[in-house]
Amino acid sequence: MFSQLARLDLPPPSNLTGLPADADGAGSRQAAISQLRQACRSELRVRTEPPIPTGCAVIDAALQGGLPRGQIVEAVGKVGRLSLALGALAQVTQRRELAVLIDGADALDPAGAAAQGVDLRRMLWTRVKNGSDALRAADLVLGAGGISLVVLYLVAAPDPHQVTRAALWSRLTLRAQRAKAAVLVCADRPLAQSFAVATLAVHDEGMRWQDAPGGRLQLRERVARIEVMRSRLGAPGDVQPWCLSK
Repeated sequence: MFSQLARLDLPPPSNLTGLPADADGAGSRQAAISQLRQACRSELRVRTEPPIPTGCAVIDAALQGGLPRGQIVEAVGKVGRLSLALGALAQVTQRRELAVLIDGADALDPAGAAAQGVDLRRMLWTRVKNGSDALRAADLVLGAGGISLVVLYLVAAPDPHQVTRAALWSRLTLRAQRAKAAVLVCADRPLAQSFAVATLAVHDEGMRWQDAPGGRLQLRERVARIEVMRSRLGAPGDVQPWCLSK
């Protein structure tokens, strides 16, 4: 199980059992070691920030609870990326936390986002021309602090080779860790590679229709499939269905 970096403060020496010096104290030494391990686990539980839910139970389950703070998660494919981004933004802003959408495809409809629950008063929307500018913008907002979620929407990025530069992603990873902010990258294909703690692939499974007046068919929903391509949060290879509203 991979968890984000956490500072560990050991308990005061008075709270730990002393280690005996003689060979006959093996049981006491083992008890002291067990006590220290328990103290370490308790401290890590206190200091580890809870993940950010995406609003989709299937995806949250794949990510062991949601988007981990201080880490990068990628969602790649041809469908569902904007729905995932808006769901995560809605979850964050409804919790009265601040979020940033860095839009490299000019894809956001503010009215539609508000209808899906995004509190626009707590979201900064930044439109950029290419992926390199998007990464620089993310670096700036993470450096400023106070942000819980940064969404990089890099669908059809015009500079794919520049966006995959390791130095840019390495710097962005450090920024996210220091800011304790989750970073969600939505793209056509993996860009962050090994700098992402998990990569989810969204596969199109077609559309479902329903009867409408006049003998016509009306689109009911689009069916997608979520595949965990790689993950340090759990076992990769899991596949789950995901239904997208029309």
